[in-house]
Amino acid sequence: MPFDCEVTSVANRGLNHPDVVHTLKRLHREAARRDARVFARALPAIIAGKFTGRSTFESAEPYLSKAFIPVSEEFGRFMYLTALSRQARNIVEFGSSYGISSIYLAAAAREMDGFFTGSEMDAEKTRIAVANLHEAGLSRWSDIREGDALESLAPLEGPVDFLFLDGWKDLYIPVLKLMEPKLAPGAVIFADNIRSFRKTLKPFVDYVSDGANGYESTILGIGSGVSLSVWHGKS
Repeated sequence: MPFDCEVTSVANRGLNHPDVVHTLKRLHREAARRDARVFARALPAIIAGKFTGRSTFESAEPYLSKAFIPVSEEFGRFMYLTALSRQARNIVEFGSSYGISSIYLAAAAREMDGFFTGSEMDAEKTRIAVANLHEAGLSRWSDIREGDALESLAPLEGPVDFLFLDGWKDLYIPVLKLMEPKLAPGAVIFADNIRSFRKTLKPFVDYVSDGANGYESTILGIGSGVSLSVWHGKS
C-alpha cells in the first residue's frame, strides 16, 4: 500500500522552478566564460605567485573585480538543501557579487516562507544581483544591501538561521562577530575559499574551531574549501 500512494510533484518547487533553472543556467554559463578570460589575463601573476608562496586566488586578486567566481552548482545545491533541512527562515549572505549564490539561498528562503538578505560593496554588482533575483522570480523573498556589510547588516534583526560568508576574507571574523548576537541556536554558518586563502583565513578557521567561541566546525572538501560551523552559543 505505501507504494501506491500518490507522490506530490516538486517539478515547480525550489531549485526546480523554471525561472530559477533558467536564470542559474544562464549565470553559470556566463560566469564560466568571463572567469576564463579573467584568469587568462591573470596567468603571469599566478605563475609568479607560485614562487612566492601565494595561492592562485591571492595572486589573481587584483584582476578579479569583474569576475564572477561563483559557487559551483554542487555547492549551491548543498547550501540550499542544508537551509531546507535546518528550516532556515532568516538567511544572510556576506558578499553576494552577481547573485548566483543568492539565488540558491533565496530559493530556500521562499520554500520556508522566510527571507534572504545579501550584502555587496560594489554598486554595479548589487544592481545586477537584484536583477538576477528578479529574473529568478525571487524578489519577494530577497534583498541585497549595498555598501560596507559591517554597516548594512548591522540593523538586521535576528534570529539568523543561516549565514554564508563569501566576501572580503579579512572581514569574515568581523562580520561573524557582528552576527553572533543575532544567531539562532543551531544556526548554520558556511564560509567559502578556506583553502585558496589558507593564510588569510587561518585566524577565522582557528576562531570557529575553538569550542569556547560557541561553534562546532569542520572543513569540507568542496571547491576551494568550505568551512561548515554550527552555533551553540558561548557558555
